[in-house]
Amino acid sequence: MDAKRIVEDFLHYFAVVPAETEALRREAFRIRYQVYAEELGWEDKARFPDGCEIDEFDADAVICLLRHRPSARFAGCVRLVMRKHHPAAPFPFELAMRHAGHPLDESALGDGWRRSCGEISRIAVVSQFRRRRNERDRPDTDVDNSDTATPERRVFPHIAMGLYLGAAAMGLRRGLESVFAIMEPKLARRLRLYGIEFEAVGEPFEHRGTRVPYRLRRDSFLVSISPAIRALLDVIEADLDGTPRKDEPRDAAP
Repeated sequence: MDAKRIVEDFLHYFAVVPAETEALRREAFRIRYQVYAEELGWEDKARFPDGCEIDEFDADAVICLLRHRPSARFAGCVRLVMRKHHPAAPFPFELAMRHAGHPLDESALGDGWRRSCGEISRIAVVSQFRRRRNERDRPDTDVDNSDTATPERRVFPHIAMGLYLGAAAMGLRRGLESVFAIMEPKLARRLRLYGIEFEAVGEPFEHRGTRVPYRLRRDSFLVSISPAIRALLDVIEADLDGTPRKDEPRDAAP
């Protein structure tokens, strides 16, 4: 799909909202509970009696939500885990790699590398926005071609890109040099089509499906993204600043 059209569709239907209040953070935790515990069964519902999926990494994370503009409902969320204050503590992706028997090779990352890095994790998209036949058992939605769909349905597969860009923008604003993520290789390939160059830093491993650990470097990211995606990133950064959009959302919901 044409990158310019992706951006136009995405901007019309969605906005990124920083979860800067306790109420908004809890909204993200409720979305995660709905997706990870209720819909996918990946988490034990009994562990979260208040309906909010929270773990030990959230204390060191910033979170953003994706708002569906026509309905004013939240479609998904993502967090960026940081380790500036706890540089010896591993990121979630490191623990997942260790558990799979493929620990991260830190030899090329330098001393204290965690201080300047973050991890994009806990992406969750509510079922209304990922209910395609091949996505029932995944927490997000793919970046895929959907040229024959209606404009609103066509943009749903690109929610993942918006969430990854939202997390990347939060990292850029905090001066991070790199962000890590574990994702399906297919998603990494799709993102690469738009100049979002995640590089593999380890071998594929099993983690609720085949996953690969990736790194996105600040310097290469800012020079490799396409002009259209750069424009989208600028708008997402404005969203994070709370800058109002000029246009008003439509009244119709999906």
